[in-house]
Amino acid sequence: MTDDEGRLAMGEVPNPLSSESAELIADLRQELDDTNRGLIALHTELEAARLAEARLAAMVTSSDDAMMSVDPSPRHRVQTWNPGARRLFGRNERHIVGESVEVLLPDAALDAFRAAVEEIRTQGHAQPHQSRWRRSDGSEVDVAVTISAMRDVDGMLIGFSTVARDITQQLAAQAELATARADREVQGDRDRIARDMHDLVIQRLFAGALTLQSTLGRITDRPQVTERIQRVVNDLDDTIKVIRSTIYALREQRQDLRGSGLRPRLVAATDRAAEILGFTPALRMTGLLDTDTPAEHAEHLLAVLGEALSNAARHAHATAVDVIVEVTATDLRLRVADNGRGIDPAVIRRSGLSNLRGRAEELGGTFALTPNTPAGTVLDWRVPLSR
Repeated sequence: MTDDEGRLAMGEVPNPLSSESAELIADLRQELDDTNRGLIALHTELEAARLAEARLAAMVTSSDDAMMSVDPSPRHRVQTWNPGARRLFGRNERHIVGESVEVLLPDAALDAFRAAVEEIRTQGHAQPHQSRWRRSDGSEVDVAVTISAMRDVDGMLIGFSTVARDITQQLAAQAELATARADREVQGDRDRIARDMHDLVIQRLFAGALTLQSTLGRITDRPQVTERIQRVVNDLDDTIKVIRSTIYALREQRQDLRGSGLRPRLVAATDRAAEILGFTPALRMTGLLDTDTPAEHAEHLLAVLGEALSNAARHAHATAVDVIVEVTATDLRLRVADNGRGIDPAVIRRSGLSNLRGRAEELGGTFALTPNTPAGTVLDWRVPLSR
């Protein structure tokens, strides 16, 4: 009888697999488990990469900036073209892809583009620059251009990513602000000239006339000299009248300049508030305030700003006030934030704040008064430019 027959006779079931086979199966199972875990991790990683790529594509598609990629060849042919580029330059993707980027660039812009590309090739990056690019209708638009290198996994240069942002309104706002500053300088010069003419020139002329008049009584026996001195005194009186007229004209011109645009009037309003606050509020202006703000809106805005600054001085006892005035294509907004004592219920019920709310509602807008962080109050006054 064999060993297996003996175990069968004793009721034992023989193991159909040897120990080596069992060990091999266990190793195979472990390898399968490791493979499954690796596949799951790879799937998770690929899914994350797919989502990241989808988010990046959504950002490029929804961006208001013009985004494109060009190849590294000397002609820099356009490879990709987002909707923002179509809106800014008026060219459809099917018409521009494959074309040289030179169709968008006047001579000066082309030189700046090539200089940025060469800077990337030699130094690895290029500084953003401002330029004027060409639309499909032949007109030109001011843009801020950022060019970056595109490389593959091996680090080889495969193209250039280019972003062009429309800065037309930004440049116009800067020009308005520069004009407002120049107006303030002119106003300052006129004030100084008028003050010096009044305090120095007129007083000296007047003193000289009085001196000459005082001598007339001592030379009555010399009629020719007396007549000559009297003519000089009369000329001095006429000169004083002319200078006073000039001073008056200078002050009138200063008032005309202050009323010529919203920006200088806002600057003047914050300067006046410094007298009651004890400091000058910080003023930031954004958008085409002088050209896009209707006269009615401007008057309401200035009245609201004056009341807000007065409240910050009388009730809040603030030591810092930030004023932001912003105009967009649709809205005009005023934000006044202080670091004072915060909102007092007794102050909220005051008629002055009711007037601010009424001014906003009259123009179809809104008015809100909320606590500031860490202390103080934020006034938000917003009205549409068209109802």
